[in-house]
Amino acid sequence: MKKFTLAIIVALAASLAVAQGPGGRPGGPPGGPGGQGGPGGRGRMDPKAQLDMLTKMLSLTPAQVKQVSALQASRKADMDKLRAAPGDRKSKGPQMMKLRDAFNASLKKILKKDQMAKFEKMQAEMRARRGGPGGPGGPGGPGGRPGGPGGPGGPPKAGGI
Repeated sequence: MKKFTLAIIVALAASLAVAQGPGGRPGGPPGGPGGQGGPGGRGRMDPKAQLDMLTKMLSLTPAQVKQVSALQASRKADMDKLRAAPGDRKSKGPQMMKLRDAFNASLKKILKKDQMAKFEKMQAEMRARRGGPGGPGGPGGPGGRPGGPGGPGGPPKAGGI
């Protein structure tokens, strides 16, 4: 179960890393508290680790590994450029979503149908677990994130229930 959960995290990190700015939480150095990969940080995996996990979980062929690696490098360059551009994270959100969608569309051309179905399933499960759009705590979903307002272990939502 832990390997499956880790695989889901890696797959989503590959497609959702766009939502995270450099260095994890503001003020946290990479690898330090609140920083990238550090305690309290979002723990974004490096592209090599992501590729290794996708290779194992989706049984990628050597040719697919090369293609996905090149795709990751291209996405990383685009994301780095976007992160360095002026503006706050919120204003860059739509552009980040476009990059993620473009990555997924390109990935769909590389993966076989059964591999893509497995990848999409892993993404959907992770979104549901973390309370993403349409899931618990997301827009249109009940509750909240664990430890957050309305979620298990968190304070009640404002306004009552």
